[in-house]
Order: sequence, then structure tokens, then C-alpha cells
Amino acid sequence: MSDYHNGHGHAKNGRRNNFRNSTTDNNNGGGNTLFPEEFRLAAGDGLKSLPITTTGTVVSGADLSMLEPIDKIDEYGPSFIDAFEPTEKVTGDPEQYAKVEKAVHDLLDAFNVNWEDPNYTDTPKRVAKAYMEYWANGYAREAEDEVTVFPNSSGSEDLVMVKDMKFYSMCSHHLAPFTGYGAIAYMADENLLGLSKLGRILDIYARRFQLQERIGAQTADKIMQLLRPKGVMVVLYDVEHLCMSSRGVKLHEASTTTVATRGIFKEDAQLRAEVMSLINK
Repeated sequence: MSDYHNGHGHAKNGRRNNFRNSTTDNNNGGGNTLFPEEFRLAAGDGLKSLPITTTGTVVSGADLSMLEPIDKIDEYGPSFIDAFEPTEKVTGDPEQYAKVEKAVHDLLDAFNVNWEDPNYTDTPKRVAKAYMEYWANGYAREAEDEVTVFPNSSGSEDLVMVKDMKFYSMCSHHLAPFTGYGAIAYMADENLLGLSKLGRILDIYARRFQLQERIGAQTADKIMQLLRPKGVMVVLYDVEHLCMSSRGVKLHEASTTTVATRGIFKEDAQLRAEVMSLINK
């Protein structure tokens, strides 16, 4: 993963209002065997042999993630591992709503707001709802539950790419918003992913208390795990961090680009350059 300003100079005047997809997707259906004959179950305390002779054409991400081919366990393991165990969760139960609402009330109370002012009356409740249902709802979602994988029945190894995906997140350092665009490219192997699902995976990791670098890394690792492509590249660009533009040095026009590469994209500089050129078009 690298972090740099790529200088492609996208205008900030609404140029990206039209969402554009750049894809090459050869998905013709068919009845190819989706799994090899034998897998080991990568769950629980140990790995067990599990004979599979499935010949269907579609499998959920949840099913696929539980099955690891014997010769691919190491290859598709996570490249990015958090130094600290993630413990965040969104349960959606009334108790958690009430706890977040009280925390927001206490924050405003510390500023001695006038609770008789109708503009503040329901603010704690509104903020709690926003965090639980939007700003931090990624903690209540798992990519395995929202992803469907299709067999690559054409047998091609074409590049698949979706770009200009707007994302929103919250900085874990200051709880300030940051927003920008994402592009995800992968080189297919045996499986293909529904194009909209690339955006879903990105959204799941963005809708958390985050770092931009971590979003890209987690998204790339999850796609490698669920899809098992030859490689994946996640570029987050034109990202504005309000914690940087509205405080401190106040770099109002600064934007940040991060690139996470896995598999063939990490090894092939020409392929990375091709993806960056497609983003800049």
C-alpha cells in the first residue's frame, strides 16, 4: 500500500456528478464447476477436510469464505492485519441507541447548550440515529452477507474495473468526516463478482471510524478472500479530510490518494499504470 498525491487534477466543481463505470466483464453464465473436489474448512479451531462436488453457477460470499482450497490458504490470507483487535460493533438494539444518545447529550451539555432551544431538543436522538444507521453502520454489516460470486465461465483473464464510487467515512482520530472517490480493479481468475458488489464492499469498510489507508487495505483483502482473483487494486482518490482542511494547517484544497495492491497488481508496474490511466480518463 502506498500513499501519494497522483496529481491527476480532477476538478472540484461537480465534475463527478455523473457516476461512470469502466468495466470489461465476461460473465456468460454456464455450469462450470465452482469448487475443486476437496476443500478445508477455514473456521473454528482447526481445518477439516470437506468433499465438495458443487456444479452450480452462483454461490454466496458467506459460503465461499468458509471454504479454502488446500493450496490457496496462505495465498489469500489477509495482507493487512490490525495491530489492535477491533472491538467496535453496532447491534441496533435499543440499549445501544440509548447509550449513544446519552453520550451526545453529555457532549452538548458540556458546552452548556440551552435545552429549551427547540433546535437542540431532539439533537441527541437524531445524532444517535445518524451514527447507528449511516455513519457507523459498517460495523453491523459483513461483506460475506452481501456478495454473490459467479463462475468465470468464459475463462478469460480480463481486467474488471469500477471507478468514481463516492464514499463517506469518519476519521477515527477526530471523528470528523472525510469523503472522496474509489476505484476498484481486479484481474479475474475462476470467479467474477457482481459489479455493484465492489461498491458495497467499499461502503461497508468506509462506514466505520476509519483511516483512509485502512479502508483500502481492508477492501482489497476482502475481495481477495471472497473472489480469489489474480490480483486486486483499490485506489481512493480526491479524498478530502475535514480534520485537515478545517483545523490545524487548514489545507483547504488538499486531497489524498491511497493505493492498495494485492497479487499481480503488486508485482506488475505496467498494470498499475494502466489502472491509474483509466482512473484519470
